[in-house]
Parts: sequence; C-alpha cells; structure tokens
Amino acid sequence: MSRLMSAATVILGTLAACQGPPSRLVVGFGDTVVVHNTRPVQLSLQVFDAAGHALPDTGVRFEWTSGATVPISPKGVVTCTHMGDATLRASLGPVVKSVVVRCRPVHDVLGGGPVNLVMGDLPYDLWFEAVDSAGRRVRPLTAVLTVDDTTVVTREGWRIRAAAPGETGVDVWVGDSSAHWFVRVFEPAATFDSIRVGQHLAVPVRLAGGEQRTWQIPPSRKEFSVQILSGGDTLRAPRLAVLGANCMSRTPLDMPPVPWGYTCLAWHGAAVIAYHPRNVDPAREWAGTVAVVRGDRP
Repeated sequence: MSRLMSAATVILGTLAACQGPPSRLVVGFGDTVVVHNTRPVQLSLQVFDAAGHALPDTGVRFEWTSGATVPISPKGVVTCTHMGDATLRASLGPVVKSVVVRCRPVHDVLGGGPVNLVMGDLPYDLWFEAVDSAGRRVRPLTAVLTVDDTTVVTREGWRIRAAAPGETGVDVWVGDSSAHWFVRVFEPAATFDSIRVGQHLAVPVRLAGGEQRTWQIPPSRKEFSVQILSGGDTLRAPRLAVLGANCMSRTPLDMPPVPWGYTCLAWHGAAVIAYHPRNVDPAREWAGTVAVVRGDRP
C-alpha cells in the first residue's frame, strides 16, 4: 500500500511539474456572455497554461470597465437588474481577459401546457417566448430544453418526438424562469376492451352527421382518463360520452359547453361513445382520436 501511495504521489508531482504558469482565461463560452437571470449568477471561468492544461482559478479577479452599470463582485458574481451591455475584465496576475456581458433579464417564459402525441406523429414544435418585466420579448436568447423521461419522448432541436407510450415532463429554461409541458404519448389501437393498467391507447375515428361509435372499457376502481384529440380543428372534433361510469368532465376554457374529456371510475358494462350531433354541421365529417389512459390510482 505504501508503495502504491508513493507511486501516486510521484505521478501527481510529475503532472504538476508539467503545468506552466497561467497563460489564458476563458469566461463563459467566448468573448460574450448572455445573462438572463434576475438573481445573482456566477460567471463560469477556466484558467489554462500555454500548453492547454487546466489550472485552478484561485486568485482571478473581476471588475467593471465600461458600458452599462452592472454590479460585479471581485469573484465574478454578476447581477443583471436591467437590460444593457457591459464590458468586464478578468485578471490573474499579468493575464487579462475582457468579456462583454449582455444583461437580458427574463421575468417569465410564455408557453407550456398539455401535449398529447400518438406514436408515429410528426415531431411537435415547442412554442415559447421569453419576456422582461414589461412583457417585451427578450433577444438575444439562450435557452435550455430538458426532458424528464427520454424513453417517452426524444428531443430534436426545439421539437419533441414520441418514442414510447407514457407520460413525461418537458421544460424550457431561460435564466431563472421556465415553461413546462406535460406530455402524454399514446399507442395506436382499434379497441379499449382489454386496456391494461398504465396503458395509453388511441383510436382514430371519422364520423358523418348523426353517426356514433362505441367501445367497451373494462371495469376498474382505478382512474380512467378519456379524451378526444382533435387534430387541430377543435370545432369539428367528435363529442364524447361515457356510460356506466362515475365521471368528472374536463372542459377547455374557450368552449365551456363542450367537454373534451373525462376522468372516470368504470363499472361493469362501461362504454366510451364518440358521436357527431345530427343537427350540428351535418354535411361534414368530423375526425379525431379517442385517447384513453388506464391509471394506477384508486
């Protein structure tokens, strides 16, 4: 053991001897740093010698030099209280680095909400907008997208694609603020009569005026979620009804009289019905997708 420790000490000493004096400072990812945080934030910093070896950043000092007045601590903690551009200087002995800090504080990220996807759908665009305290759009913008469960959806730039049935959360972060999407992915199916706990099934439907379709659902004292996915035309999506179940309706804010989904406890003989009212737009077919989740909550 003592020989191993001695060998490790020699190796570390050799590596330290190979490192030269500080030669270069890197702040952020280049000469310009965009800060969206409204709270104090530590600027990232790296120190390198002439050969590119990373060195400790102990002793680096920051100071404001020109531009907008931006509070900056000697250790590089910057506070963006208002929009503006400032030039800061980082120094370590004779090594000096100038960096432009673009203060673009973000007070809210608009966007988010429920998203329903069916396996095989085209990628879904995540719309969002970052705004300041006056509600004005913030530019330039640096955002980060995170997916809680990448087995359910995968990201493609600022879009997500269905990967497997299930549920997950997606967030876009800009500074301290974020927008959140609750995503459900459904598996295409022809019926719901044998849906299992945890399954997410979706059945497409097209109905002429006065037409309806019925699907049986198994009895369960655990929660069912039943909804209609409109495919974009919410005014011509089939209406829903659930028989033989104790349900609570869910209604969109823009169409209070028309429930788009239900949360139910199903008894024996329960059924989901999609229908096109005979006296409403009878000359056109209505199309949508009936989506059912059999939950695991009692």
